Amino acid sequence: MSDNYTVSARLRAALAGVSLLALGAAASCTYSHGDPAPACDVARENVTYANVISPIFDAHCRECHGSTVYSVKGGGNNFGDYQAINSYFSPSKLLGCIRHDPGFDPMPQGRPKLSDCDIQRIEAWIAAGKKNN
Repeated sequence: MSDNYTVSARLRAALAGVSLLALGAAASCTYSHGDPAPACDVARENVTYANVISPIFDAHCRECHGSTVYSVKGGGNNFGDYQAINSYFSPSKLLGCIRHDPGFDPMPQGRPKLSDCDIQRIEAWIAAGKKNN
């Protein structure tokens, strides 16, 4: 009887181990944590100032470059609204800073670089003529 008990205990332990491995494999699957991030396809997006560009500036720039704080926190660069961005606007300087190109101050300062997709959106908006749409 002790041999049967030992075999039964070993079998249960083996099954428990296999079950844990299967559960671990399933949990590591991308889809168990939500759908993967969609690919960035800026060419197919409708990149407008109001719906795309302004929210990027809200999330990453206006804490320091907003119209009420730019003179103290933003080095005098006001990105508070479309008119302010358009009147200052130096596309090469802005792009150099957000891309963290050599010779430019990396922005946002002290925070991670914008996503490549957001940078591509800003580049597309500039290339389309910086419209206030």
